[in-house]
Amino acid sequence: MRTPLRSILNILFLIVFVLCYSPATGKNSQDLQVISIVGSLLNSAGMPLEEYDHLESGHNYRLLPKTQVQISSLDGKIIYDVTGPGLLFLNSNGAVLLNGNALKPKTLRSLFKGLSATNLSTHDLAGLPFRGIQVVPDQEKRSFIHEVDGYAHINERMVLAQVRKAAFASAEKQALEMARVHVESNKLVQNGVLEYDLIQTEAEGAVSILEQKDYGLEGNRYHVWIKGEIEYVLRSAGNKSKPTKTMSPAAPLTVRVWTPRKLYKQGEIVKVFIQGNRDFYARIVNIDSEGNITQLLPNDHRNINLFKGGQVYKIPDAEDHFTIKVRAPYGEDQVVVYASDVPLGQVETESIGQGLRQYRGTRYRLGVQTRALFITHEPADSHVGAEFYEAAWHLKTIDR
Repeated sequence: MRTPLRSILNILFLIVFVLCYSPATGKNSQDLQVISIVGSLLNSAGMPLEEYDHLESGHNYRLLPKTQVQISSLDGKIIYDVTGPGLLFLNSNGAVLLNGNALKPKTLRSLFKGLSATNLSTHDLAGLPFRGIQVVPDQEKRSFIHEVDGYAHINERMVLAQVRKAAFASAEKQALEMARVHVESNKLVQNGVLEYDLIQTEAEGAVSILEQKDYGLEGNRYHVWIKGEIEYVLRSAGNKSKPTKTMSPAAPLTVRVWTPRKLYKQGEIVKVFIQGNRDFYARIVNIDSEGNITQLLPNDHRNINLFKGGQVYKIPDAEDHFTIKVRAPYGEDQVVVYASDVPLGQVETESIGQGLRQYRGTRYRLGVQTRALFITHEPADSHVGAEFYEAAWHLKTIDR
């Protein structure tokens, strides 16, 4: 009896389905991404790949001699260590092969100390839905910087020093209220997605004065001006275990900074990535274990300080013409990003070659000078302000 053509096709489809989706050791049902590379990994067109590049199934990739690559699944759950030379191939049924031999995966946990693999939305995932990594800064500081005029009227019961003190207190109170109004006007705070707390210290209160001017008596009132910084913290409302929605464009200014790894050895190349939830001005520096401060961006080759929200920027990039190679002094380095929604204050730096510049002061002085923001005054509005964000990413360097 003849078997109908439709039945034959159905049988063939079932066989193909079983072959393609049967489980096997060392297989991964997703495409992969490069998370670390020392040496050269080339695609089928002979072009070199870099950290965070996407590896597609069904394609060959060539590792040159002595190349060491770490690749992970796109959900961030497993990792493969690959050493060249050889031909790397991602099978259509999920196997990862090097020179025809299946590689055995391992967990990602040991590599990404300080990172967490989670299923997040596009904005939580730094705008890239295929990356299963939520970047958590080692240090983070959020603030508003406001310029405010303060006044106090003279009365017969107050000496001049008391009137002056009252004028500064009035300016600080206004700056604090402006910051509160600013953060509470945020959409995610209004909708109850995010919660906030203003930070107050016993020594300084809630307002840190960055600059001040004393205009003295003007008629029957005392006039002062301050540029005050009000720091605050954000957190998720309700379920504290959920990540905050800070990478949403609707959230207050947030800029993530990270490196693919937290540990680097002598001679290895370090690449830095940054991304903001919306457009921002920024300065990115590296502070080594001895406190030396090198400005990575802007630099002499890439004089950029305005960045697009949602876009991932790499340092160094092709325009920079330098590399960041691990050398002494070893210990803990910090990559620090200073960011605002207005242009940052100018700082004096000097060239140290390769387009890089060094800041000779302390981190504290760098922060103060950077906070000298160029705040635009609107007509008939003497009370103006800006958002400021500072984050640090720590990495360890060793000599072996």
